[in-house]
Amino acid sequence: MRRARGATTLWAVRRRSFLASVAVAAAALVAPRAHGAARTVRLRWPWPVRAPNPHASNDLVASLVGLSLFPPLWVRAIDGMLEPRAAIGAPKDATSGTLKGLRVDLAPGVRPSDVVASFIEARASGARLALRDLPVPRVDGARGVFFAGLADQDALMRRLATPLAGIARYEPRRIVPSTAWDAAVEARDGSTTLRLVRRPYAPAVGLSAVAHPTRITRFELEGAVDLGRSLRAFERYETELAWLTDGLFAPRPGARPIDLGALGYLALRAGREVPELQRPGAVLAIVDAIAPDRMGHLGLLRRGHAARAEAAKPADAATLAPNVPIMVRASMPIAVAAAEILARDLGGIARALDDETFDKALSDGRFPLALDVVRPIDESADGAAIALATFDGAQTAPPTGGSARAVAQAGSAALGWEIALVGAQASHVWIPRAPFGGLDLEVGGVG
Repeated sequence: MRRARGATTLWAVRRRSFLASVAVAAAALVAPRAHGAARTVRLRWPWPVRAPNPHASNDLVASLVGLSLFPPLWVRAIDGMLEPRAAIGAPKDATSGTLKGLRVDLAPGVRPSDVVASFIEARASGARLALRDLPVPRVDGARGVFFAGLADQDALMRRLATPLAGIARYEPRRIVPSTAWDAAVEARDGSTTLRLVRRPYAPAVGLSAVAHPTRITRFELEGAVDLGRSLRAFERYETELAWLTDGLFAPRPGARPIDLGALGYLALRAGREVPELQRPGAVLAIVDAIAPDRMGHLGLLRRGHAARAEAAKPADAATLAPNVPIMVRASMPIAVAAAEILARDLGGIARALDDETFDKALSDGRFPLALDVVRPIDESADGAAIALATFDGAQTAPPTGGSARAVAQAGSAALGWEIALVGAQASHVWIPRAPFGGLDLEVGGVG
């Protein structure tokens, strides 16, 4: 029997509430009490740390913890089911003045003006192609927004179920989390730390407000730190999460391995300074020429949507003219290391630039090759394809049902490596994988 419109999502609401309750109960059973101490989770990783921006296509901090700070209206669960997060249920047919469209009721604490501002910002940045043909919503009362001219409820939910359309709270001259977390960034001794502190008694957006003794109250992310330092910190019990493995010299007793999926991709794009590299598929051939496990020690994997096709053969002739620069952000040590490997294997040179210079060159298209982080629209093949097309400067989204590899074969950019959240967590920590990858701090717990 066919479900009525919106019934799938409404069922998902009840299902999520039930699963969250089960998760809370399970965490309380398996984790010891914290005896009133702040329940803190810490991670030192080799990527830059700054105030997260949910709409930026290259912000890995937002990929890591963005769902807990900037929830989108809906999320896509691992089983593919659409579930509301900053919305209540499915959109409803509505009329505003003389216009017909869809109204979205918002979860408590979500301001309609922030939904509108977040949509505008997302459509101007990382979700440019994904949202370009959707109308900007308008405020509809104190608890809703209205999308004029739309009638397909499921289509609207699918389009907005992306972390790049997360809802931020817009304050004068800054954007802050729209949830129960306060965020602060501190720079000291050559590294930067993001500290997230949960406000007491503040319910999480879209989730149960029932407090439990194992709930995480503080999260600290320090970067960009040396890989060795990151591993030693976990081995010495200084952190609760480890990047890549569970210790530098010896594994940490009781640690459990984690693989929480792709935070993003490291992608390569050709610019106008070397026209022959802009030929369709030329950059893909360069990426395919690199051994699949060449970047594994950096936590860069050729799997998922970045995997090389089984039929693809290494392109022995895929080399660069002598001293062709591979442009990369100096703020991303792992990306710099990857660019240096590419340069050695292909005959080019790595050129690390500050972010402002890099962004200007990318915007102008005046560069030979650029290596940068690309966040997917979602975890589907379409989401990876749209993200790559956006990075490549396309003006239209690729056809539905395609793949990132198909986009690369027809364009001048390719997804090279998955930036995988692979590592370990301490025995007393339980943090599940978020729907879009990364950490779900709202459901996790610490003893």
